[in-house]
Amino acid sequence: MLDRSRRRFEEGTRLVEEAQKILGELQQALIGSPGGASPEDSEEVASRLLASLKATGGEMPESLCGGRLSVDQVQRLIRIDSHPIGITEMEYRVLELLAFARNNVVTRQMLLKHLYRRSDDQPQPKIIDVFISKLRKKLRNASGGAEFIETIPQRGWILRDVDEKSGA
Repeated sequence: MLDRSRRRFEEGTRLVEEAQKILGELQQALIGSPGGASPEDSEEVASRLLASLKATGGEMPESLCGGRLSVDQVQRLIRIDSHPIGITEMEYRVLELLAFARNNVVTRQMLLKHLYRRSDDQPQPKIIDVFISKLRKKLRNASGGAEFIETIPQRGWILRDVDEKSGA
């Protein structure tokens, strides 16, 4: 009986992994990025996606996430439920790209390209994790625990324009 349970668990785990892989491939196809881009190609893909997002996204919306998150582009100030939140310039620029790309995955390479215009200025890619983490913490603390930025494993991050969990 233990062996049967173990086999079912392993089969379930395999099915979940396959489903995640298929979902990731579908997501990448929808946003125009090949799932298996080589490191050399990933910079070109990131550049193309970034240019496309800015071209089609127009202006960053004044409010996001069901109206809970608002952005004042002139003062570079964000508010959650009308309360201002202090964030750094880099955190603002991370949020800016996530807002331009709302409802689409933003990759680490896209964020690096957006934050550091010249490739010779780019720090270690893990700095993006630091910016995302600090921004998430500030947004979570100001909103009473709401998560605005979602991690898409092995892909990047997404800022959902509408809070699907609460139906807003």
